[in-house]
Amino acid sequence: MNRFFVSPETLTAADVELDGPLSRRLRSVLRVRKGDIVVLLDGRGYEYEAVLEDVDGPAVRARVRERRPGLPEPPVDVVLYQSVIKGDRFDWVLEKGTELGVTRFVPLIVERSVVRPSSGSSARGERWQRIVTEAAEQCGRSRLPVVAPVSEFAEALTSSAGLCLLPWEEESVLGLRAALRQEVESLKATERPIVSLFIGPEGGFTEKEVRGARSRGVRVVSLGRRILRSETAGIAAVAAVLYELGELGG
Repeated sequence: MNRFFVSPETLTAADVELDGPLSRRLRSVLRVRKGDIVVLLDGRGYEYEAVLEDVDGPAVRARVRERRPGLPEPPVDVVLYQSVIKGDRFDWVLEKGTELGVTRFVPLIVERSVVRPSSGSSARGERWQRIVTEAAEQCGRSRLPVVAPVSEFAEALTSSAGLCLLPWEEESVLGLRAALRQEVESLKATERPIVSLFIGPEGGFTEKEVRGARSRGVRVVSLGRRILRSETAGIAAVAAVLYELGELGG
């Protein structure tokens, strides 16, 4: 059954109107028919099962026949500060991170960043949010992850919250698993814990950046003996956090 995020205001009555890009997507891409069933998501944790009643007018019209709680979110807010990387690899991180359960993505600019989009790049930001939206619809999430504006590393360190972890290939003492297990009981005792993950670019974080992160209480950790690509490191770290907190693996 197809799932679509819509503005909560769209769902204030039983009869809803789906216009704009969603209307075109329903008709031209999915080729829906009258009587088809869709699930509309308000982004606040509820989903609405609706039957399509008119697919030929200026806007697609549907009638809501059931409102129900959506799939619960993970028990932790994972904020992924992912350094912007070349090509479509950053897009891949957004997609897979959404599937795993990332709550918020912060595109990060650091010293060794090759790609340096401006914080005011609205077209790029809209594309990133669209990737996250489509991934969330596909994987069954009922709340929409946020893609924040591009942030410089120093700014991100200042605004980060919760347990802050920075995987670094030069770290040899503290592993990510050990760091999480030291904090897991404290995290589980918190009503809505936050884990912030800082992921470097292709060339990694500089020693200066790592020192700055440590001075602000960020825990520098190892992801193991192998050096991972930036996009792999981000997804591996997210999966490890959610596994230790009981979200993955049953």
